[in-house]
Amino acid sequence: MEAGGTPLTPDRCQMMVNGKPCTAAPLSHNMPFCKAHKRSRSKKSPMSGWEPFYAPSLYNGVKVMKRNHNCFSYAFDIFDPPDPSTCPKGSDGVCDVGTHQPGYFAGMGKFPENGTKYCPDLLGRLLGDMPWLRQTTFEQKCPVGYSKIALVIDPKQDYHFYRQDSNGLWSHKPGQTAVTNRDAHGYLIYRPELANRDARKSATDKDGLNYSIFCSYLCVPRNKPVQAQRGGRRLSSRRRSRARSARVRSARARSARHKTQKAR
Repeated sequence: MEAGGTPLTPDRCQMMVNGKPCTAAPLSHNMPFCKAHKRSRSKKSPMSGWEPFYAPSLYNGVKVMKRNHNCFSYAFDIFDPPDPSTCPKGSDGVCDVGTHQPGYFAGMGKFPENGTKYCPDLLGRLLGDMPWLRQTTFEQKCPVGYSKIALVIDPKQDYHFYRQDSNGLWSHKPGQTAVTNRDAHGYLIYRPELANRDARKSATDKDGLNYSIFCSYLCVPRNKPVQAQRGGRRLSSRRRSRARSARVRSARARSARHKTQKAR
């Protein structure tokens, strides 16, 4: 440990044993489990059939999508291309629209200036925006029409979200960077609460993010419009309507897929 710093988080097997995390080292980046648990049948969280597809190119392949959507918008499957007129030339895809933030739709305003984050505050903001969200556990299956996300925080500066995809793995979008299904050390994410969420370069790295606190798993609706607001400004009614139509179309497509899978 370096003087004055917090030890870096070690990589560990993404398996719970009798309610406690397994502390053994994972076998590889594609097999984030130890030798004893690599064949376990309980690696993945139960799914409802309404999980979004893992399609990172939808965000990563278009610069304005990548640079103007964050972990919150990605976890809630928000696809909200900014108006081209808000994107100055030479801005490298960054537009003057801000990113979607928890609690803004409900009028809760900005986070404290000192950057501190608290799980109860984040959960309150989410429920303020969308009262139909439900807290759950890794082992529980979400109701029909819902799927899981996970909320974590770096208590000194940031929050972060993960979502479960239709392949059973978890993915996330760190800020304005690329969507990925790997944790901070490159391991596939089977269980966000046990994945490595420490992106610091050293124990004394004050700027690096370490999402050390796991807040909760949540069931979020995939068959309802998402109520979210960008950087202090609500979407115009026209753009809200367009977003709502896209969400309904997406929900209908998932519903049809769910029925087809059930029929099989």
